[in-house]
Amino acid sequence: MFDKNHFKEAFRSWVQHNPTASEQDALSFCRDNIPASCIVSHYWLIEQSVQWFKWVHQTRALDDPFFEPVEAQEARKHVC
Repeated sequence: MFDKNHFKEAFRSWVQHNPTASEQDALSFCRDNIPASCIVSHYWLIEQSVQWFKWVHQTRALDDPFFEPVEAQEARKHVC
């Protein structure tokens, strides 16, 4: 049986330990840690987790003027 509370704690810990992770990384974490048989019934949890991840990153950007999201780092790499 899938324990959504355990998943939420694991996701929160993952976000704290991966401050430069991208939204795609967060989505991959969710898909890797929710059993395939539960993906459809817990899709709301994936959406909620990714939205929380985005909120955390936006908050960090406001609190830390030196924080640069991964997306901005990637965009800078492609500027000539």
